[in-house]
Amino acid sequence: MKNTRKLTVITFLFVLVTLYFVGGDIVEAREYPVNIVDDLGKEIVVEEEPAKIVSLAPSHTEIVFALQGEDKLVGVTEYDNYPKAAQEITSIGTITEPSLERIISLQPDLVLAAELTPKETIQRLEQLGIDVVALAPESVNGVIETISLVGELMGQQDEAVSLTAEMNDKINEVREVIEKNIVDEERPKVFYEVWKEPLYTAGAGTFIDDLIHLAGGINIAHNAQGKWPQYSVESLLTQDPDIYLVSHESEVSKESIQARERFQSIKAIKEGRVYPLDADLLNRAGPRLIIALERLAEVIHPELFN
Repeated sequence: MKNTRKLTVITFLFVLVTLYFVGGDIVEAREYPVNIVDDLGKEIVVEEEPAKIVSLAPSHTEIVFALQGEDKLVGVTEYDNYPKAAQEITSIGTITEPSLERIISLQPDLVLAAELTPKETIQRLEQLGIDVVALAPESVNGVIETISLVGELMGQQDEAVSLTAEMNDKINEVREVIEKNIVDEERPKVFYEVWKEPLYTAGAGTFIDDLIHLAGGINIAHNAQGKWPQYSVESLLTQDPDIYLVSHESEVSKESIQARERFQSIKAIKEGRVYPLDADLLNRAGPRLIIALERLAEVIHPELFN
């Protein structure tokens, strides 16, 4: 009887060791190896907690910092400017042209690749025995799942649980206001200019399209072909958006858009509802998309958000 009770206590203590509380939830402690399937559909086994990580996209870098794993970052792209400390980390080149030699010289245990990472780079790193995980979320929920996945890979599960819970809370706050006050027929039509000549936008299969919907708008390019379709001025005039959003990366101002000759009949132009937005917030699939959502909600429904 005593031996049975002793075994029960030992078993209970073991469970306490392997489980811990985060934000009121019980989270199973991650043990290595970690088995995952990345966004390229590849099955990857990470044998042990990585000590050196190279990020091939600014969004990935922001996730690592948000999960308090910046000490593991040894390489980032030259576009990684947030947080400011990211600029002090060794650059491995651009998003579309990373230097394979620089990456290899950093001897990473894990490389976080992106949708625009050249396939040859991924293949070469894998041939060298380096774990490469491709991350390319296509929705807001996809971004949150990506954050959770990076937390698992890094051994930062508790930070990931806390961060994603906070993000979900803020998303639900916006969603509840929209659902309570706006019916689908009253959603304003929105156009987002990614680039000016030729005119490019964000279509279905992008988290930007998802953000516009969550913020209470209708993305007029939702049914266009491709995730980043070229959009004709004729289609723009036909759809006649109520709100015109433009990325800072498009290198245009509100005034220059309003002065475009063929745009004068567009409702958003006539009513002055043209909003330049921080591209780093809107275009990066990372933790700051919550700020982007709040900003979008403010410009799409100023009567509900301030």
